Amino acid sequence: MFFRKYKRTLHHCALALALPALGAASNVAHAWGSEGHRVTALVANELITPKTRLRLNQIIDNGGSPDGLSDIALYMDINRKELSEKIPGSEKWHYDNQPVCKTLTYEQYCPKRDCASAKIPDIFRQLKDPATPKEDRVQALRFLVHMLGDIHQPLHAADDGDLGGNLKFVLIPESDQGRRLHGVWDTDIVKRALRGTSESDYAKELVKKYREQIGTWQSGDVRSWMNESHSLSKLVTYASLPNFECGKEWASTIVTPVQLSEWYMTAAADAVPAQLTKAGARIAWMLNMALDGGGRATKIGGIADQTDYADEAQK
Repeated sequence: MFFRKYKRTLHHCALALALPALGAASNVAHAWGSEGHRVTALVANELITPKTRLRLNQIIDNGGSPDGLSDIALYMDINRKELSEKIPGSEKWHYDNQPVCKTLTYEQYCPKRDCASAKIPDIFRQLKDPATPKEDRVQALRFLVHMLGDIHQPLHAADDGDLGGNLKFVLIPESDQGRRLHGVWDTDIVKRALRGTSESDYAKELVKKYREQIGTWQSGDVRSWMNESHSLSKLVTYASLPNFECGKEWASTIVTPVQLSEWYMTAAADAVPAQLTKAGARIAWMLNMALDGGGRATKIGGIADQTDYADEAQK
């Protein structure tokens, strides 16, 4: 099955070699922080069908409850090291390293289909297929909910030769401690967007605020969703950085981080709520398709997919 067929390969993390332990700021951020992932799952919980909720509870205990779904959303990060040993290459399934300052083909920035946009359709099929062994179906559920959240974080859809912002060090207005740009988008900006509101209440507010757009967002395919995040990364995440210019070195280190302005933080915080809502809406859409048969799956894989749903597209 999907989660058992990958042969062990050697994987070296360049960041671990280049950046030895440097205190709290040295922890490489991997995805939305816990708040962001829980919010995406809580948004999804508001939008899944009763039948999907029932099926989720059958696959994994309490999987269809708000707390159960939000716990599922954190699984891939909590168990990242163990998973990379068990499923070599899975540490690359959190992102697409599509460059923001040069053009590469899909095959170049997603070699051997080892990236989020290529793996999500495979994992969707595993969850959808009732013949999938329960252990693999549980794993597919955990992976799908997390990875769909990941691809809506702009720095999981972009790269400037900086490991998705992990090699750019910055200061935010409310702190004098240098941190990675990636981590700022993972956690600091999400916290700003929540403004002290509970994750559950915030998710409900998002569904109410974007109710009219959700139907539109629950369409397209994984590649188109990734391209949305990539565009946001170019327009806001990178282009708005102080003195950022493609082809020009953007010098920052843990010792001399670059100060981010209040304007940058506000613009970023304005973009995050829609991204979290899109992620939750699309998690719900794919769960409903996999477990309730609702909607059409004709474009789930996008260009990278082998389009197993071609026959359905003709109906």
